[in-house]
Amino acid sequence: MSHRLWFRIDDVLPLAEHAAATRAHRPTRQQYRAGLPEQAALIWSHDTDGDWLSSNGVPRWYDADGADHRVLAETWTHTATGATGNPVPADDGHGFLPLYTEHVDGRRDLLDLLRYARRHGMHWFGLHPDPASEAAGGRYRISRSRGDISPPLSTWTPATVTCDVLGGGTYRAMVATGYTTLTRNGLLCRFPRFAVQRMAAHLDALYPGDMPGEHPRLRFDGDEVAVEWEDDDGLGSRWVEDDRVVPDANRCYAIGAYQWPWTLVATEPTTRATERKDRSR
Repeated sequence: MSHRLWFRIDDVLPLAEHAAATRAHRPTRQQYRAGLPEQAALIWSHDTDGDWLSSNGVPRWYDADGADHRVLAETWTHTATGATGNPVPADDGHGFLPLYTEHVDGRRDLLDLLRYARRHGMHWFGLHPDPASEAAGGRYRISRSRGDISPPLSTWTPATVTCDVLGGGTYRAMVATGYTTLTRNGLLCRFPRFAVQRMAAHLDALYPGDMPGEHPRLRFDGDEVAVEWEDDDGLGSRWVEDDRVVPDANRCYAIGAYQWPWTLVATEPTTRATERKDRSR
């Protein structure tokens, strides 16, 4: 089980801005269970298809298909049992997240925290399931790098993988055996530094022949890897950091974790007798 639910700041902040801008706010079971008055808030709902954040603002925000707009906390799934990594709320009231809260110690409220995160290049929002953690300032976390990436008891097997996001190429990786992402669109992979360097060189070779935003680039910043995408506003282009990956205890990098659909290369064996399995810690 993970310690937090993780969402992209770019997905969560628009929800918060919507709730803050609307004059009315719909009642929810989360608000009722929390025992709080009507106010602008994000709503965390734990459903059969995952954990979601949405706005309680009225008029409501609908997607093109007519469904309520909401964002998913992506995590791992154990394929044999269906178990997932996201923590489960102990009470529905824990899913009511007011945007405005006055803290006596001067901490930012949730809306201000998300705006601060956007201004300062943070990419991830981590939500602790227990509202009691807010008293110590630990319920909300903003970070350039995502946490809770690896299943705690997973066994990692050597494999060769590929991903369309990279525009081709195959790479050696350690793959979490028996696990996939919550949306089941990719493997969980960790890459040694030499494999990440090969990815970076491959992507550099694609530029400037590809279109802006067609492929990312990887840039080492010390031991960390910055994932950048080219943004073209019609007047010029610039590279914008979209994620930052730090090495784990085994000096491996979870490049594209929960964002890029890594798949096995069918022509390669998924294990080798000469390579022992690595168990995560």
